[in-house]
Amino acid sequence: MDFVCPKCFCKLNILESGTAVCQNGHCYDRSRFGYYNLLLENGGGVHGDNREMVDARRDFLGTGAYLPLAEAVGETVSDFAFDGMHIVDIGCGEGYYTDIAEKKIRERVNNFTFSAVDISKDAAKRTAKRNKNISSAVASAYKLPLMDVHTDIALSMFAPLATGEILRILRPGGKFILVIPGEEHLLDMKEKIYKDAYRNTVSDTDIRGFTLLSQKRIFYSISLTKKEDIKNLFMMTPYAYRTDAEGREKLEKLEKLTTRAEFILFVYEKNCGK
Repeated sequence: MDFVCPKCFCKLNILESGTAVCQNGHCYDRSRFGYYNLLLENGGGVHGDNREMVDARRDFLGTGAYLPLAEAVGETVSDFAFDGMHIVDIGCGEGYYTDIAEKKIRERVNNFTFSAVDISKDAAKRTAKRNKNISSAVASAYKLPLMDVHTDIALSMFAPLATGEILRILRPGGKFILVIPGEEHLLDMKEKIYKDAYRNTVSDTDIRGFTLLSQKRIFYSISLTKKEDIKNLFMMTPYAYRTDAEGREKLEKLEKLTTRAEFILFVYEKNCGK
């Protein structure tokens, strides 16, 4: 396991009991599902996606509707794989993409470590249950429980972009793989819900401290013929928070839906000397 203590940043070692402990005696129990809670600022309440959103994402992704994206990410990650590498998925969700990426890497190399973090306990639980080869933890993208300049690949898909932390953990020359929604992603669904459907804004692709190596647009159409799949697609997006009662009623009336899926996959390299 490559996690460090979130209190003192010393390496965590796993005891026979499964408890993670650092040299200063800070202890973290492994949950019965297999993840560690390394989020210090709990503050009560639910952090990140709740169980309903996590389950909706799991069920929708299980239909294979986003498999072209998952395979593209897995192939991209595995292209940079080498023995002894460490990779982390930041904001891993329920572990769908994480699992596919780990298996793609394992087709090329056997000696590597894979960590995954999400601020949602429900998400970390699902990731831990999905793939036992992945070390899963509850943690914030803005305070990653990982050592400085120790990680070779950082993956971020639809998650908060904490570039300062990514720069801190990546080795010079390390790769940062970023996936964001394209301008027309789910536009057809939005047109059926909102009076003024809007295209997504794709911001500047320059990230300080990184060089952009490549970018790939993944664009295709998905057709959903089950009301439950349409609902799950909606519930796994930020629109679930933002849509009023009128929009939700329109969505619930949909018997089928064909909509565009558009993603942009960026590959960055951390500049040497950073």
